[in-house]
Amino acid sequence: MSEDSLLLCATSRLAQTLRGEVPAGAGRWPTRRALTIGQWLATLADEALLCGIEALPTALDSDAERLLWEQVIAEHLASGAGDAAALFDLPGLAASAMDAHALCRQWPLSAGGGADETRLFAAWQERFLQRCRGLGRIDAGGLQRRLIELIEAGHFVLPGLVRVAGFDRPTPLERRLLAALEGRGTVVEKWRNSTVDRQIPAIFACPDATAECRAAVAWAQRRLAADPGLRLAIVAPDLAGVRDRLAALLDDVLLPPAIRPDAAELPRPFNISLGRPLAEQPLVRRALDLLALAGSRGRIEQGRLSALLLAGFWGADTDEADGRALLDAAMRRELPYLTTPAALPRLAARLGDPCPATLAALAAGSERLASAPRSQTPGDWGRHLRAALTAFGWPGQRPLSSDEFQAHRAFGEVLDGFGRLDELLGKIGQGAALARLRELCRNRVFQPETRGQPAIQVLGVLESAGLAFDGLWVMGLNDDRWPPPPRPNPLLAAEAQRAADSAHASAEVELDFARRVHARLLASAPEVVLSWARADGNRVLRPSPLLAGDAPPADCDVRLATLAGRLAATAGLVAVVDAQAPPVAAGEAVAGGSWLLRAQAICPAWAFYQFRLGAVALESPVEGLDPAARGTLVHAALEHFWRRTGDSDGLAALLGGGLTAAVAEAVAAALAGFEQRMALPPRFRELEGARLQRLLERWLRHEGERRQPFTVAACEQQASVEVEGIRVNMVVDRIDRLADGRLVVIDYKTGAAIDIRNWAGERITEPQLPIYAALVAGEVAAVSFAKVLIDKPAFTGVADSGDLLPGVQGLGDERQKLFPAERFADWPAVVGHWRDRLQAVAREVGAGVAGVSFASESDLRYCEVLPLLRLPERRRLQQAAG
Repeated sequence: MSEDSLLLCATSRLAQTLRGEVPAGAGRWPTRRALTIGQWLATLADEALLCGIEALPTALDSDAERLLWEQVIAEHLASGAGDAAALFDLPGLAASAMDAHALCRQWPLSAGGGADETRLFAAWQERFLQRCRGLGRIDAGGLQRRLIELIEAGHFVLPGLVRVAGFDRPTPLERRLLAALEGRGTVVEKWRNSTVDRQIPAIFACPDATAECRAAVAWAQRRLAADPGLRLAIVAPDLAGVRDRLAALLDDVLLPPAIRPDAAELPRPFNISLGRPLAEQPLVRRALDLLALAGSRGRIEQGRLSALLLAGFWGADTDEADGRALLDAAMRRELPYLTTPAALPRLAARLGDPCPATLAALAAGSERLASAPRSQTPGDWGRHLRAALTAFGWPGQRPLSSDEFQAHRAFGEVLDGFGRLDELLGKIGQGAALARLRELCRNRVFQPETRGQPAIQVLGVLESAGLAFDGLWVMGLNDDRWPPPPRPNPLLAAEAQRAADSAHASAEVELDFARRVHARLLASAPEVVLSWARADGNRVLRPSPLLAGDAPPADCDVRLATLAGRLAATAGLVAVVDAQAPPVAAGEAVAGGSWLLRAQAICPAWAFYQFRLGAVALESPVEGLDPAARGTLVHAALEHFWRRTGDSDGLAALLGGGLTAAVAEAVAAALAGFEQRMALPPRFRELEGARLQRLLERWLRHEGERRQPFTVAACEQQASVEVEGIRVNMVVDRIDRLADGRLVVIDYKTGAAIDIRNWAGERITEPQLPIYAALVAGEVAAVSFAKVLIDKPAFTGVADSGDLLPGVQGLGDERQKLFPAERFADWPAVVGHWRDRLQAVAREVGAGVAGVSFASESDLRYCEVLPLLRLPERRRLQQAAG
């Protein structure tokens, strides 16, 4: 290209590509002057100012324009809708209005009409333009139109040759610009970057979108294996929907080392044109979360604190990573769902201060933000927010990767540019400043700079405009996406949009656009592949009508040399059953108590992972009280009640009068003890107290139906016994002594799901009561769960005789089927069975039996180490084996 020439490009990507292209065989060459129309007109605006052609208004950037639309709409709605204005989605309305105004600039459209929406927009647009004039500002489309008028009037020195590239469907304003250039004597030509004629494409039908992604990546892998110098592209109309799948497959196939966490920033052999919101970048998200936390008032969800503690990019994130994890685990156990950042230092002090630098940074950043003036301009807020982040220790201790550094720089640009909103916003409070900053980061698209020249470009249909490749795969060509469905702007008259053939106005417009793009894609590479998916779940899909004139589809080849496939191909797979753990060594303490024997009986691997290796799930805080906490309150209240009441005679006396007061005292004591660890809101405490009052009165009246007199011998009794060398520690909820000296052992349950059928089986999966009866106590006459439920309170267990507990059959009762007489002649036989089976399970623990075997997956509902059991893999192996 000569120095007197210009390439006007439809997209920034195309302009950047054309500027960077190296002519074949050239040793020296001038860089092409390739710009988008917006970029070139911006240089003319600067020239108009410098040369005194015209004092043009300053252009609004997209953020300022969106904000001005929000303000205009909010003012108008407030004047007409009153309090109902708060019900509207202002950002959404502003985005639609901004788009409608841009359409009016690019196409011969005008606001107004019969519909309420169009009349509203006309009023908003008039007010918007008034505000712009008052501020000495102009929207980008208005500035472009004025610059074209200046060109038509004979201003500016224009290039002798202008080539246009990548415009699939030029707008009327773009056509007006080109006509103005020709009218000034500039030669306007169409640039064609590809010398390829329209190709006859190969067409593939794939089972679904996942298979289609695999087929496209497999094609790219084969082509690059044959010729690493090829330039390939994968184009998708719905790039956002397949981006993550394509990225994962391309990494897996073309860059296997990227699976390592320390290799996440390796240069990729592919580039994806679709960026993500800056607010979604981990480093920026952490900054926004820190500022939001410091700016919050009152209690916040514990999950927000947990996310900050476990994430990096602030404080001593490297040096104190373990300490922060310890503090997070303790917070989940000991703090309520709604808590305050001030609770963390107190909790950390009880743990021995595992992360002092982190908490110091949290305090410093919060204090720095709290010291800022309550109301100030966005520019001043930008400086205070930056200072607060520095006090937080953001962006952390470790060196930033390339992508992180670019995100850090982009976020800094947002903070630096915050002052551009001063004129529109004036002085605002901290909450408004933080909300606006988050919105700015959501609206800014972040795309890390590509390193080198990737062999594969993954593009949307618009980003592919004007580009040429050695091979092209266009995927997602289903009739519901290609042509794309029409999306007329709801604030402009639909008839006017259709009459003007404006963008997205009608199905006819979209069909014309799709045909142009389709033809352009078929001439973008010597090899073109088109594909579509046959199904989306249970929904049958159809191909795009634009494929109707091409060859019939073939089935796609989804064979892909993934990392897992290559590893599996290097050697035959050998099934290894690893069911043996190291035996328990002499003197080795094994935690878990009765839960150890329970887990071993249900699934030996569960017992090994959780109680010998110490793998446990982190607690998940819930709002209010979880079932475990409610069970704790029931236990504490009943313990207090029976320590005061003592025996069945005391209960009988209270049933005659005074039960309500006695239960109220027990409930108050339980709540007071609970609140020493976790404070409850007053209203919540009142409701929980009323619930406990009703529940316990209902239960104690049921206990009053017991026929045999008893004395409560122990509540929350600690016990310890050695079973086949395994020390088992346990707490028994209650032990009653009958008149003849025998014992009744009771375990409170506040859930409905209780199954004691395992007591007669080979593996006892509810072992606590059998352990006490068979291995700890002397004369036990009955063991039972006490189902403390408001609707159906009941005892569920087994007894020597049928008159000991209501609803519990004795061994001699005809209705008792659990322990048949032919196997269990008497009570000692039952106790002996328990002893034998418990000792057998304990011997398994000692011997290191740790296989993944269980009767039913439902038995694993309380297992905390389910991921380690690898149940999905087991299911796949079982299905493969038939």
